[in-house]
Amino acid sequence: MLHPKTSFCLLLIGFSFSVKAQDSLSLFKTIGNQYDTERNFKNNFYHNPASMSGYSTSSFSEFSVGYHKNREKVYRRQLGNGDKGLSVEAGSFQKLKPNRYVWGSASYQNIKTGSVQWNETLDYERNAPYITADSVGGKLNVERYQFAGGYLQKMNRWTVAGQVSYSAQLGSRSKDPRLESTTSDLRINAGVNYKVFREYEAGIFGEVSKYTQNSSINFQSLLGRPYVYQMSGLGFSNYLFNGEDRPNQVYEEFAFKGGLQISGSQGKDFYLQASVGTANNIKSYKGTGNTFFDLSDLKSETFEFEGAKFFNISEKHRLGAVAGYTASRKTGSEYGYSMNTASLSKLFKRQAYRKEDYTSTLKGFYQYSQDRFSITAVPFFSYEDRKERRIYPNSGQKFVYTYFGINADYKQQITESQIFTLQPYFYKRTVSKSINALSSSGNAAVDGWIRQDFEFQASDISAFGTAVRYDFKVEKLPAFFVSAQFETQKIQKKNNNFAGASIGITF
Repeated sequence: MLHPKTSFCLLLIGFSFSVKAQDSLSLFKTIGNQYDTERNFKNNFYHNPASMSGYSTSSFSEFSVGYHKNREKVYRRQLGNGDKGLSVEAGSFQKLKPNRYVWGSASYQNIKTGSVQWNETLDYERNAPYITADSVGGKLNVERYQFAGGYLQKMNRWTVAGQVSYSAQLGSRSKDPRLESTTSDLRINAGVNYKVFREYEAGIFGEVSKYTQNSSINFQSLLGRPYVYQMSGLGFSNYLFNGEDRPNQVYEEFAFKGGLQISGSQGKDFYLQASVGTANNIKSYKGTGNTFFDLSDLKSETFEFEGAKFFNISEKHRLGAVAGYTASRKTGSEYGYSMNTASLSKLFKRQAYRKEDYTSTLKGFYQYSQDRFSITAVPFFSYEDRKERRIYPNSGQKFVYTYFGINADYKQQITESQIFTLQPYFYKRTVSKSINALSSSGNAAVDGWIRQDFEFQASDISAFGTAVRYDFKVEKLPAFFVSAQFETQKIQKKNNNFAGASIGITF
């Protein structure tokens, strides 16, 4: 499905602006601009909000409603065997004046995830390995809300911009173990660009964020309940806090990120950017009364670099390339407590976990444009080195992956008021190396989960998919669209299938 990137609150406000902006454009050019494949190709460039002045040549808005169903036969147990649900999305990008821009987005999702096991925590990738887990799990219902808004102002050579976004989740299960979890994530992003010479700009940008998750597990059955683990990585857990009847956990994370950017012609010629970030995620356990005990402190450090260059061979042919490198490291520190007295007392804090991930990526871009159709191809290749290990006791695993594939986009004008879009794609993950240095936890069920998870991560994956979209316009009304997407993914000689569809309006 084609997803909007901009706001529901601005959607109605911007209606008059966007209709006026599109009166002079054909529907084909309007759709081509609104879903510009080059914009998606260099999406990281817009992490600096001060570069949003080059996001689009005209204003646009969209509202859509979609439904998807994802069925997986081979999957990571802690993420479930697929999901299905409804989504409502809206977005808008508005050029209020030549020197002033606003944008925003809003969305709502109601998702049902099946067969989640060994994970009673939302945002698994963010909080792992310090999750709460049990062997039963079950279906999980999740509601997601998201709002974002940004503003940009140009003043002579200077451009300043900022964006505020907020997302929240409500997760629950109606059967034992009855999970109730809420999350909130507030992000504030700002950037400043300075025009150094002609069309060359230099900029800085930064982001601060505050994340919180409150999670609890309840049981109503009197016949028994599963054992609850406070996991600490690779199958091991904190035995002192395992097995509670009604465990309550709180995650709090503060994160900071800053970067530099150099660009030519608002990124249409070239850009270079680099950023560094750090985050601290503390997991606390609620004991009797209002007492809390820190269980872990997960520190994340990231470095990202990306450079891109674009060429116009002629009015119809455009080439580009992006090279990027990302390094991330997570270091987990765990707390030890003593029960020699009537109450728990903290004894130590020690580093016991580390996960490192290094990825290099190269992407190409080719676009051929005519008055009534356009063709775009984006081949890509990446190399990833991932390793995860812990001490006390010693255990670890390592994977080396290569990825390659291609994304294509074909837009065709059928009539002045009808546009057809086809987006086929293919990708493959090949495991170049996998090392199993995992130690037994002493629990057969937990060891079975960790072994299955290793086998999943050590498996090759190939996938093929396509998205189709039909836009049409009725006189004196906004343009309508219908779209559908299908993907089949092959892993361990079995197929995981995804299908989705949406309808909406653009104006």
